Amino acid sequence: MSFDMRRRDLLIGGSRVVLGAAAVSATGFFGSTDIARAETSLRVTHFGGPYAVLSDIIAKPFEEKTKIKVIYDVEISPSATAKITTQKADPPFNVIMVSRPWGLRGLKGGLLQKISASDFPEASHLTPGVIPSDGWGVGTMLDTIDIMVDTAQIKAPVTSWLDLWRDDMKGKIMLPSAVNGATAFGFLACLMHALGDMKDQKTVDEAFKRLKALKPAVRSFYADGSQPNLLIEQGDIAVAPQFAIRIANTSRKKPSVVKAAPKEGVLAVPYDLCIPVNAKEVDAAKAYINFTLTKPVQEALVKNLLATPVRPDVVVPADIAPLVNADPKQIWFQDEEYAAAKQREWLDRYTREVQS
Repeated sequence: MSFDMRRRDLLIGGSRVVLGAAAVSATGFFGSTDIARAETSLRVTHFGGPYAVLSDIIAKPFEEKTKIKVIYDVEISPSATAKITTQKADPPFNVIMVSRPWGLRGLKGGLLQKISASDFPEASHLTPGVIPSDGWGVGTMLDTIDIMVDTAQIKAPVTSWLDLWRDDMKGKIMLPSAVNGATAFGFLACLMHALGDMKDQKTVDEAFKRLKALKPAVRSFYADGSQPNLLIEQGDIAVAPQFAIRIANTSRKKPSVVKAAPKEGVLAVPYDLCIPVNAKEVDAAKAYINFTLTKPVQEALVKNLLATPVRPDVVVPADIAPLVNADPKQIWFQDEEYAAAKQREWLDRYTREVQS
């Protein structure tokens, strides 16, 4: 599944960095070894923009605890993958951040080291599904696919994915274009999940039948992930499937815009930390990943990036609770291998039957 890289630029930036004391010490993770020597350093990627706060949230307290210096490089999933592909024998990074489909591809392509829950002391505290069973990495934070609603225009509560077919939404809906593959496929997956089993062809056909019937009520389709947010702020549309972090940032500017949190659940979109094959300082890399999973760091990620935490014991402050999908029962993880196999087929069908 392709990842819409532009959406990272819409995450909140410039917010107050909230720091917590780190829960992992050098001796606690490494035992009696001297891996946490002062000269050890790690090169780690993140998506840039608002993710610059990771220097304060993670890198500085991690170095204080372990004496391991973290140097960040800004890379999106395709560019990080390209660099560890062309420099496989001596990768330029110790840890890379990628969206989950890229992690799956990286493992299958022999680019990533396989890990397991036993590698991380904090694993027992994580929401199930955060560490994929195939073991290409660990989700350090989650986004989700939800429904963005302007309650100033849509008065009745939106409680289901199937509410998109209500009469009060006609002409006010914006759907993702197939060009925006991550959002479009995520929307399809959520609709199929609401209707039944997305691995059942009858469910797939029912979803497309309903979408074809919905088309007259759809105002337009968006290729740029920022477009529906701009239009809903202007009052030009009232409803759109969208990433929850994007919704949260618009909610802060226009409180009438909310996420619906449909009763059938929302699709988890993890951002995974992975270790390239042949990377050096593997123990230190695992310590870094484990550190991102600690409760204080997860709380800081929620407060600064409005990300869904990867552990259920994180308390979300009341002032931002409406903006974050933090209930593990509301979030579901898809079978990434199955999704990857169906991506082209479903997006092509979506183009032909829904957009055309």
